[in-house]
Amino acid sequence: MTSLDVVVGVMARAPIAGACKTRLSRVLGAERAAELYNAMLLDTLDAYSALPFSQRVLLAAPENDGVSALAQLAPSGWSVQAQVGSDLGARLAHASSSLRDGAVVLASSDSPAAPLEALSSALREWDDPKRVLLGPCDDGGYYLIGLAIEQPRVFEGIPWSSPQVTATTKNRCDELGLEVLELTQTYDVDEPADLDRLRVDLMRHPSRAPRTARMVKQL
Repeated sequence: MTSLDVVVGVMARAPIAGACKTRLSRVLGAERAAELYNAMLLDTLDAYSALPFSQRVLLAAPENDGVSALAQLAPSGWSVQAQVGSDLGARLAHASSSLRDGAVVLASSDSPAAPLEALSSALREWDDPKRVLLGPCDDGGYYLIGLAIEQPRVFEGIPWSSPQVTATTKNRCDELGLEVLELTQTYDVDEPADLDRLRVDLMRHPSRAPRTARMVKQL
């Protein structure tokens, strides 16, 4: 049982050919890249469904009628809301505020093989409102951030899409008197080179992302 009521929001795009995973499209083609992202998204939602969240929200990028498209894919127990804001920082800040009914965890849909055991333990022991959960990625970004209190400055002035995202976020938390608990590091699946790593990971642990595992076998 988690010490705090925690809402999870998963940031996602509509899995439409040519509108998602464009860097993977260079090697897979637009249709196959969209099919892969669709599998990644559904596996990600299943993984977070298994954790003790009080509410689960799929946060749809509004482009390409994202809310409508993702509403057709959302599994039982998930609601769909639009992301609001002109850039990623604004969208994360808005989600952190609008979903707040206790603590909020915001997660990416780009890391389907992420090991979530550390998150599961952190949720059970999350009793300090000044503790921030942070799941770093190898590229310097993060796949997850959790805040127990509303603090929009955590998302301000961050050099998004750069290798300094996690480091800058940790420094900002320190400035704000927040304690960062780092979770297991993983990687985003964005570049063609990431597919080889994903294939190896899912050969070892196919149950983490079974749809994605089937897809990468076909690629």
